[in-house]
Amino acid sequence: MISSFDNLNQMKLSQDLQLNNMNNMKKIQQKLESPSHHSTLSFDQQLKSKSDRMGHIQRHKLNKREKKLYDTCMEMESLLWKQVLNAMRKTVDKYKLIDGGRGEEIFSDFLYDEYSKMMSAQSKTGITDTLYKQLSHFV
Repeated sequence: MISSFDNLNQMKLSQDLQLNNMNNMKKIQQKLESPSHHSTLSFDQQLKSKSDRMGHIQRHKLNKREKKLYDTCMEMESLLWKQVLNAMRKTVDKYKLIDGGRGEEIFSDFLYDEYSKMMSAQSKTGITDTLYKQLSHFV
């Protein structure tokens, strides 16, 4: 007698949990479908609203997460420019008489780091913008 009563209680609890889970799922679905949760603009329209006429991303129109991604893309472009500058530097012959040694190499490395940052910030190659557009789907 006691075991059948326990079974009935367990069945009732199970049904209550299922009903509660279904209600929670409906609430979540309603929130996701609400107009405040969805953006009225498509992804392409949002990108266009943050770009100038030439298609370059305007950093001041980005939110905090988007700015962080854009800055990371700019750093990536800077690394690409650094590789180009290092390859160019290797083509220049060094003369023992005017070679600065290890100190000059360290200074030149820092100098080319700064050059590459300036080049990525001021160039309009579109590498940063292209990287941002490709990766912003995931933000």
